Amino acid sequence: MKRVLITAPARQDPKVFDEYRESVDNLIVPDGYEVSTFYVVNNCPELITHLRPSDHYIVRDTDEQYTKTHNDHIWTNSNMQTVGQLRNLTIDYALMNHFDFWFSVDTDIVLHPETLRTLIAADKDIVSEIFWSTSKDVHTWCNAWMYDQGSGMLPEWHNPGLYQCGMTGACTLVKRKVLEAGVNYSYIPNIRKVLWGEDRHFCIRAVVHGFELWVDTHYPATHLYTEQLYHQYMLGKEKHYE
Repeated sequence: MKRVLITAPARQDPKVFDEYRESVDNLIVPDGYEVSTFYVVNNCPELITHLRPSDHYIVRDTDEQYTKTHNDHIWTNSNMQTVGQLRNLTIDYALMNHFDFWFSVDTDIVLHPETLRTLIAADKDIVSEIFWSTSKDVHTWCNAWMYDQGSGMLPEWHNPGLYQCGMTGACTLVKRKVLEAGVNYSYIPNIRKVLWGEDRHFCIRAVVHGFELWVDTHYPATHLYTEQLYHQYMLGKEKHYE
């Protein structure tokens, strides 16, 4: 039996987390695989009552201030270093508990039920499911790109397929051997002004260790990035069940 850990740092609006957690419950798990969950709850004690009885979790509160508006997230280098440290705790848990796959899914992501089965079938060392987001300046972006800070989001990624990319994150299935090689989110201090964000540091380590990064686009996830997007999603969900 192959074991998959679904995991993330958890500092989220509980109503958004509920949608995320429901989508995790609805994932189709292939035969021969079993799924467990583990969360690092950070400065969000109200989230604990929204966890499932089967969820494993630890609490790691910090002094880190993080600002989120109705339209955007205000990130700092310090925020990203802290998130990287929290993500590393999930990697440590996966390694110590002998999981075969580490599936990191941010808690504002809603997954299609076919996501896990599709990513496992891709049989890549590192593969993400794509999602698209629109920021307040109507700039559309996704969670994969080819190089540098965020350049090279290819138009063909709007079509169903499996594509090699340069960097990715937020909804990523990783084989154990990648983590055993030392690929993690630890801060790389000498690139702080060129590439910032913990996902970049993870991806740089992955490539240096000889691993390829891929993005799947068959079942794009939904990113509940803002309050407005959450309400749009819920409106569509309610109509679906009418």
